[in-house]
Amino acid sequence: GGGGDICDAHYDPYCTPVSSSQLIVTEMMIMAGDAIGKWQMQQAAQEENDVGDAIQLSNELKLPFRRQPAPDFKSRNAEKRQMDFLYEMGKRYPHAWYARRFFNKVNVSEEPGPHFGMGLDCYVQWSSPIRRITDLQVHAALKRYLRRKRVNAMLREGTTIPSSITKMDLGCELPKEEDCEEIDSIDYKSGLGMIFAARPIQSSSSNYWMFEYIRRLVGSSDEEVMFESVVLGCINKDRLQYAVYIYELGLEHRYLSEAGELDVGKKLWLKVTSVNPKMELLSFSLASKSGGNHARPMSSAPAA
Repeated sequence: GGGGDICDAHYDPYCTPVSSSQLIVTEMMIMAGDAIGKWQMQQAAQEENDVGDAIQLSNELKLPFRRQPAPDFKSRNAEKRQMDFLYEMGKRYPHAWYARRFFNKVNVSEEPGPHFGMGLDCYVQWSSPIRRITDLQVHAALKRYLRRKRVNAMLREGTTIPSSITKMDLGCELPKEEDCEEIDSIDYKSGLGMIFAARPIQSSSSNYWMFEYIRRLVGSSDEEVMFESVVLGCINKDRLQYAVYIYELGLEHRYLSEAGELDVGKKLWLKVTSVNPKMELLSFSLASKSGGNHARPMSSAPAA
C-alpha cells in the first residue's frame, strides 16, 4: 500500500554485490590493467643489447597510463575529520560518496605513475577493446611490439622473415639496410579525444534505457513500484535536497525530502512518481516498505 513511512533501521554496510560473477570479472579487469603496466616497465630492462651488426627495428612499447595524484588532506582537516567519522560509524556508502570530493582528476600519460583511487602503482585500461577505442589502441600497440620483438630475434638469427608479415602488422616499414621508418604511430590523445566527445552521448543513452526500464516496470504493474535507497548526504539544506543511492539501479539521485531533515545513512523506500525517458526526468516520493511491487535487481556491465 501507500503511505509515508521511513524505515528506522540503518542500512547494512556490507551489501551483497549485484552479481558475484560480475564482481570477479571487474576485479580481473583491474588486475589486467595493473599487470600490463608492470610488464611494460620490465621490458626495457630485458631488451637485447648485444645485436652485433644485425639490422634491428626500433621497438618501444608506449602505453596510456591512467594516473591519479594523492589528495591533499592537510589543507582540508575539517572535511577529512567528517569523512573519517562516517567510516568509523560504519556508514560505508556515505563515506565513499563523501570521499569523492577529495579525489584529484585522473590524467593520462605515457609515463607510469600511481593511481590513488585504485591503490595501484600503475594502471592501464585495455580490457574492453570492443567498447573503448583507447583499449583497442593498446591491443594494437601490444601486438606490434610483440611482432617487432620476434622480427628482431629473427634478424639476429639470420632467419628469413615470412612474406605474410606486412608493414601494417609492424607499424613500420619492413627491415632494410637503413633504419626503418615508422608509418602508423598510435596516437592515444586522439583516442581519448573521441572518448571525451562521446561521453555525454553515452551518459544520455544509459539514462534513457534505465528510465525506459523503469517506465515499463511502472506500466506493467498495478501497484506502486518502489526501490530501496540510502541517504548519502545533504546537497542543499534549505531545500532539503539529498543525494540518495538506489541499490537495485546502481543510481545516485537527487531527492527532495518530504519528511524534513534526514540522517546520513538512513534507509528509505522510494516509489516512482513520474518518469520520462526522452526528457531524462525521474522523480520519487516516500513509499511504505510493506506492499507494492519491489523492483528486481538489474544487472550491469563491469566498469573497469
